Amino acid sequence: MGIRVEWIAIAMIMIMLGVSFLFEAEHRKAQNIVFNKEFEVHNSVTVEVDQKEIKSTLYSDYGMKENGVLTLFDMTYVGASVEKLRSKEGRFIDNKIYLDGNVTALQTNGYYYEGEHAIYNQLTEFLLVTSPFTAYVNNSVIKGINLKYDRKAQVARAQNVHAVFYPKK
Repeated sequence: MGIRVEWIAIAMIMIMLGVSFLFEAEHRKAQNIVFNKEFEVHNSVTVEVDQKEIKSTLYSDYGMKENGVLTLFDMTYVGASVEKLRSKEGRFIDNKIYLDGNVTALQTNGYYYEGEHAIYNQLTEFLLVTSPFTAYVNNSVIKGINLKYDRKAQVARAQNVHAVFYPKK
């Protein structure tokens, strides 16, 4: 008296059904990945012009516009009142440039600023350095915290200032 093949097949089917009921089946929806990147550039030069002249030039190694915010890396901005404004990263929101990482600004009047974080307003020509900074004005050296410089009025304000002034002769 041997075991019949039908009984072995029925036993195997019952075991497979039992094992399959141990696992919980879950229905997941496919993930909707939304890309908000509008464009991406490498080694770019952007020139802003009006009807008569070049208003500003912007150089960058890499940049992208995502959700309406243009972010540039290793950027240099040259404008009407700024001879060179450099930064590791810059974000353009409305008429302001938010600069982060090794920020340097050279004004057309020869004033030079260094800091880690700054905000430059293109319309009002207002520079706000939001980190410890070093400024070089003619031969004078000024170090402090939170520099606010109004280019049009030529007024600078800072906190915790340590300076060496050399008067003009």
